Amino acid sequence: MTGKYTEKSDSKMDRYLTRKLNRDEKEEFEKKDKAHGKKKKPKTLQEDLIKDKGIIKGIMKERAHEKKEGKKGEKAEDKREAKAKKK
Repeated sequence: MTGKYTEKSDSKMDRYLTRKLNRDEKEEFEKKDKAHGKKKKPKTLQEDLIKDKGIIKGIMKERAHEKKEGKKGEKAEDKREAKAKKK
């Protein structure tokens, strides 16, 4: 994506980038994207795309971490239940 940054093109690109996120994650993205826009408005779509991808990467990393922690919790719970059955 090249060209001058406009609100319309930004919203279109954001919709495309956030299509795999759930509602809560989209809200988090919007919040971070607005904060980024207030801090320094990008001059080109390429600059905005780089920042948006970074935001999404952080959200996806957080999602993966939570998923991993959930699996560990389930395994630990299963072990406790198995131990309780033996007694």
